Amino acid sequence: MRDDLLPVLACPVCTEPLARTAPGQAGCATGHRYDEAKQGHLTLLPARRRALTADTPEMVDARLRFLGRGHYAPVERALSALVVDAAAPGVVLDVGSGPGTYLAHALDAAAGRPGDPSAAALPSTVDRPRRRGVALDLSAVAIRRAARVHADVGAVVGDVTERLPVVDHAAAVVLDVFAPRNQHEYARVLHPDGVLAVVTPRAGHLAELAAATISVDPEKERRLHDSLTPAFALRSSEDLTWTMSLTAEDVHDVVHMGPSHHHVATDTVFAPETVTAAVTVSTWTPVR
Repeated sequence: MRDDLLPVLACPVCTEPLARTAPGQAGCATGHRYDEAKQGHLTLLPARRRALTADTPEMVDARLRFLGRGHYAPVERALSALVVDAAAPGVVLDVGSGPGTYLAHALDAAAGRPGDPSAAALPSTVDRPRRRGVALDLSAVAIRRAARVHADVGAVVGDVTERLPVVDHAAAVVLDVFAPRNQHEYARVLHPDGVLAVVTPRAGHLAELAAATISVDPEKERRLHDSLTPAFALRSSEDLTWTMSLTAEDVHDVVHMGPSHHHVATDTVFAPETVTAAVTVSTWTPVR
């Protein structure tokens, strides 16, 4: 974990900021201590938390393979543009980050890294501060991968349904990509001028794989609105639709990188398929 990211993190017991207390250890002024894993991440879970199902190693591997082939590049570009355009100070907090793929692309774009496809045709990064990121996920497997995804990322095992282990107003941008939402915590950790970016599936998303994937709730848009108001106001909404030519391996991975993994046998044989992706990228601002 980068030392300069520790003050952004909060002790899950007393909520005080963290600092380096010894090599491989972080802690707060109150005296609570947290050992850094050998992979470089911290586990900052509350003493009592609800039992939730975290991503398994098979799910994380499938996601890394699928996203690594660029199939969700339109989402990567949209989120990168939002991070590049962000004016507020602070980190980029990716909640429910998985292995941190979207966060890494966004930080590369914000830094204007040569050769990064996500940075192409984005606004100039001249005179903009270099962004750092925090990946937060309940899955220790995913966070172990996120700890190595980017030099400017700190990775934390945390629970989105509880108080986030992040200090107040520390985030310029909060990313929520296909993840649960916690409006009050998002409002607390966001800078007053910050932005929340949410990616949700629309009706028709992966429709050609309906027999093997979980269908999109037709009330998804209403539930999104209800999950973020009154703490947030909708700033913008963009529907993205594209066609993916998937190999049999691609189909296997997109089925098994999400909740459908728990319902479909891992040895199921799939055929190549042309598949529709349909998502909404919405941005929200805190209500003052």
